Amino acid sequence: MTSPATTISVTTGTPRVTLVNMFTVAPEQQEALVEALDEATRSIFTKMPGFISANLHVSLDGTRVVNYAQWADQASYAVALRDPEVRKHVQHAAGIAQAYDPTLAQVRSVHHADTAGS
Repeated sequence: MTSPATTISVTTGTPRVTLVNMFTVAPEQQEALVEALDEATRSIFTKMPGFISANLHVSLDGTRVVNYAQWADQASYAVALRDPEVRKHVQHAAGIAQAYDPTLAQVRSVHHADTAGS
């Protein structure tokens, strides 16, 4: 897996959308799912117009994988979903996971730690 500097920019009032996809997976399949998502992101999504970034998170108990992917706007995401390579990837990931729950969202508020006293 790769570990580049982050390109996440969480800002309100933009057309950006975030796909938050929670996968449920058997613990022995978690790594296979992460590898499949990582490979598809690297080889397919990074080349799609409107794609900004994706981050994969794994639960410590091995039963969840969260894909947090930013897109320029909802239209870019919709176009990507119609791409045959994307559809093939979605089917492959769905075959590894027990369930998945993709949700498209927009940022409504942003908060940071209060460091005024530090």
